[in-house]
Amino acid sequence: MNGRSGGGTGKSSGGKAAGTGPSLAEICAHPAGQLTAEQEWTLCGSGDFPVVSRHPEWPVTLAAPTTPCTGCSPDTIIRVTDLQNFPAPIAPTGMEPNGWAIVGLAANFWAAASTHIGDGVLLGQPAQVMFTPIGYRWNYGDGSTASTPTGGASWADLAVAEFSTTPTSHKYTKKGTYTVTLTVEYRADYSFGDQGWRPVEGIVTVPSAPFTVVAAKESTVLVAEDCNTNPHGPGC
Repeated sequence: MNGRSGGGTGKSSGGKAAGTGPSLAEICAHPAGQLTAEQEWTLCGSGDFPVVSRHPEWPVTLAAPTTPCTGCSPDTIIRVTDLQNFPAPIAPTGMEPNGWAIVGLAANFWAAASTHIGDGVLLGQPAQVMFTPIGYRWNYGDGSTASTPTGGASWADLAVAEFSTTPTSHKYTKKGTYTVTLTVEYRADYSFGDQGWRPVEGIVTVPSAPFTVVAAKESTVLVAEDCNTNPHGPGC
């Protein structure tokens, strides 16, 4: 396999290229004279495609790492406490009727959590972390809680009638103003470069912004608002 430096060629043996200095390893060209994405950063004579510094007379086409990735071993254990540089997303929430509930009837809640991939530095190395929602913990503010495997959806998206019971709905038994909170549980996986996804030890929990629900008797709700005045009022 021939080495390549500008317009000249030379025999490559895994050593240093002539004139490059002691810190740069020689890179071999494709036998046809063209470089593939993998071979562009291949040590001469190597079949494992290790990444090395580029030849100084070649144009820059790919970024080369500046330091060895000492923490990239498959045996490395990454815990959720190591993810300070990777904030998990806060899931937006919704409910219907909007901000209201009728005592004894189902109020529907949902969260729009989704898989999220973030870039940052992990153990001193560029990395990606992927957060996947796996659980939802609802606190409805009246002493009732629920844990669901999915975030739920609106009645329309579920193709069911209003006030239908859903996996994430709740029925208030007394009039009052309640603060609803949600905590989303995420599984985390990390990746150094193209080494594939590996699991992070532990579960990431992220609270969403709390919101208020006013529960009232059916007769009160139906006459409390004029839909022309407040189109977002209960029953509108």
